[in-house]
Amino acid sequence: MSGKTIFVDTSGFFALLDGDDQYHHTALEKWNILFEESAQLITTNYVRLECWALLQRRLGAKAAVAFQDHVLPVCQIYDISETEFQEAVARWRINYRKKLSLVDLTSFCCMHRLHIREVLAFDKHFIEQGFHIVGSS
Repeated sequence: MSGKTIFVDTSGFFALLDGDDQYHHTALEKWNILFEESAQLITTNYVRLECWALLQRRLGAKAAVAFQDHVLPVCQIYDISETEFQEAVARWRINYRKKLSLVDLTSFCCMHRLHIREVLAFDKHFIEQGFHIVGSS
């Protein structure tokens, strides 16, 4: 293990699995580099559920199964606690005009709690919250 820990967001997973996504080639390149570096990949149970629903709705059941069988096994799943959920809800109430999703807010809580600064994502909200997108300058 390289010691490098990376959070993976729904936008990162989706771009990886959707060959037509504008970020697909970038996601695939970054994923392969992280895999070669033996980076520890972390996501949350909320991201897992959000991504599954998105894949099933937009790409079909086969994509959801591929996500479950081939992508998630290399990730550690962090379970959002009730306390973290309530913290995210409180932050959402303050920031709802910024169009932050509740799932993103729980991701930010997880990343802060685990001291993770880098994320595989294509969502500007992570940058706005002070996180670093993998592979960006």
